[in-house]
Amino acid sequence: MPLDLLIQGLLPPAAPSFRLPRLERWLARADLARDPAPDAEAWLAGRFGLDGTPVAAVTLAADDAPAEGTWLRADPVYARVQRDTMVLHDASVLEVTRAEADQLVAALQGLFGSDGFEFHAPFPDRWYVRVPEGELPRTTPLSRALGRDTFGLLPQGTGRVNWLSAITEAQMLLASHPVNIAREAARTPPINSVWFWGGGRTPHIASTPYASVYSDDPFARGLALLAGLAPQLPPARLADLPARPGESTLVTLAPVRQQDHEHAWKGLASLLDLEWAGSFAGALARFGTVRLVLPSEKDTVVATLESGARWRWWRRARSLTAHA
Repeated sequence: MPLDLLIQGLLPPAAPSFRLPRLERWLARADLARDPAPDAEAWLAGRFGLDGTPVAAVTLAADDAPAEGTWLRADPVYARVQRDTMVLHDASVLEVTRAEADQLVAALQGLFGSDGFEFHAPFPDRWYVRVPEGELPRTTPLSRALGRDTFGLLPQGTGRVNWLSAITEAQMLLASHPVNIAREAARTPPINSVWFWGGGRTPHIASTPYASVYSDDPFARGLALLAGLAPQLPPARLADLPARPGESTLVTLAPVRQQDHEHAWKGLASLLDLEWAGSFAGALARFGTVRLVLPSEKDTVVATLESGARWRWWRRARSLTAHA
């Protein structure tokens, strides 16, 4: 009854000197492997047997309900001009309200509805658009575009939709919208663009390697729901996680994004080190095997701990930077 513990946002660490001693000690004692999955969504999709990573359709199943058609995420972002580049910041710095999301999505629907687009915002910070058949572009995940120059990362399609023009039209609409005029008057970053990514259809999941899923991540929760499971929120401590004989368990955890909130990231990462990594010995006794899954910038580190790992005390712990 193994436990898979997926921790997003730990690699690379906020600074090379920042240490998580309990986690590092267990990583030193684990059997390490590197999975080619470039992010948490790709690793999870592989575990659930998906061919591809249809993030939008899966998270929509968690945020609202499974839906027919081809979907993209159309997430609200703040696109800031920085010298000769355009740098993105996601909704974590925007604090989009329900009323703002409703007004802006209605405006986008009015602009693009006649072209067959259908915008939807079940959550203020997660927006969606259903696109016409055959118009799904190649896209870049928002997590990889944040804080970077967007040149070369914009959607590229092969159908009738000119995606670069569509983004420009959306930006012009949002820039002049009363919502953003009010935000700028209040010296709040404007919601001045959307980022299209994660396209695909709702997948059929025939089987799952897990009997229980604990997560507040919409992609993991959507996969669980599509597999017929009832996902739950993770407990505050590993010691409070139930272990059921013969059943495998998935838990996903994530500190806040360190790029925007480094101080908060360090505090939450340290708490994770205490309340989760500090209980790995007990988890090995209850689950038998614990796999730590740590997505990095180029692939995913998978550290497998079994009962004998606790006796590998001679292995020297290394900083998280060494695993990134």
